[in-house]
Amino acid sequence: MSPFEPGTAYVLKTYPRFSETFIVSEILAREAAGDRIEIFSLRPTDDPRFHPELARVQAPVTYIDRPIKTVALWESLRMADAAGLTAAVGRNLGELAAATADDAVQAINLATALQDRNIRHMHVHFASGSTTVARLTSLITGIPFSFTAHAVDIFHESVQDEDLRLKLEQAHHAVTISQYNMRYLRRRFPSSTARLHLVRNGLELERFPYREPRPLGATLRIAAVGRLVEKKGFQYLLPAAAELLDQGVKLDLRIAGTGLMTEELEASIGQLRLGGYVRLLGPQTQDQVHELLHSSDVFVAPCVVGADGNADGMPTVLLEAMAAGVPCVSTSVTGIPEVVRNGSTGVLVRPGNPHALARGICTLGSPATDRVAMSRNARALIEEDYDVHRQAELLRSLSRSERRVA
Repeated sequence: MSPFEPGTAYVLKTYPRFSETFIVSEILAREAAGDRIEIFSLRPTDDPRFHPELARVQAPVTYIDRPIKTVALWESLRMADAAGLTAAVGRNLGELAAATADDAVQAINLATALQDRNIRHMHVHFASGSTTVARLTSLITGIPFSFTAHAVDIFHESVQDEDLRLKLEQAHHAVTISQYNMRYLRRRFPSSTARLHLVRNGLELERFPYREPRPLGATLRIAAVGRLVEKKGFQYLLPAAAELLDQGVKLDLRIAGTGLMTEELEASIGQLRLGGYVRLLGPQTQDQVHELLHSSDVFVAPCVVGADGNADGMPTVLLEAMAAGVPCVSTSVTGIPEVVRNGSTGVLVRPGNPHALARGICTLGSPATDRVAMSRNARALIEEDYDVHRQAELLRSLSRSERRVA
């Protein structure tokens, strides 16, 4: 591919980030479709874990400097001047001054880095600081930007309406990952969402071959995967496991992930006398997660809305489990009911309710449930709505539509 072919810049807070496999899948799909991609990361990664898929990404990565000392600011201005951007920076000084020092200087540095790269469009994931930087960079360079809104960036209590409204209005277009998010944003910003579109997080389906559910044995093998934080809801899964044991269900529950609630969950395992039945596996590679899914009878995503408003938009690992053929239980949080359709593609229960979780797991662990039909329905839905190549094509067509910069 010619380096002079017009390209798309992915502006990301941190790259690579272990938990954001959906971004890597999207970039790979766009490259496979012929897009020239360059990645601009606002932070270096501090995570030593490495996904094998990263080695397949062709896009070069540029790390954008942050100001640490005053001299760094002046160096950024000198470089902008050398790139011929002094007048553009001056015209937008009011916008830059209203931003944080980090965001303003990184916008200037990103604008400088984009010179002579033949970048025609910037795309950002998460409508937070990275989109602020891209918006300011767009004002300086005239290069249009778009962003994908997920969950924490629109639901968290810290989100400022005026900031998000400005981004929606100045973006070439915005996308979000579920119909739930579409309705939420349209209600919240009725006059600013004319260019908001639905583009779901996709999976490379070839990496998740379908297997019909394994025959149930004497022990029900249950898997859960995610960061050990409030919104994942594992604090409700443990008492659900205790209830199942009290009912005489033999189970083996394995929870993969790490996070701030590790000690709290470990204490709950002890208090509920679950030590012989529940294991916290810690951080796992993608291959280990795939092995965990294939060895399980049931996958559980017990998501809840956190006290700060934070919630999962659409857990990628839930989509992966459904694609792989593992019967799933999840909760009616944000966009999850769009994929887990109760009794058809999985079992959907109320969030934050251990008893409801226990009943849902029990349903999928029952010989009376047609687990195979549910599993096939789930795979068909994922193939229809979550194929990353289809979603990437939607992004490509949006970025090639008539552009505007407010």
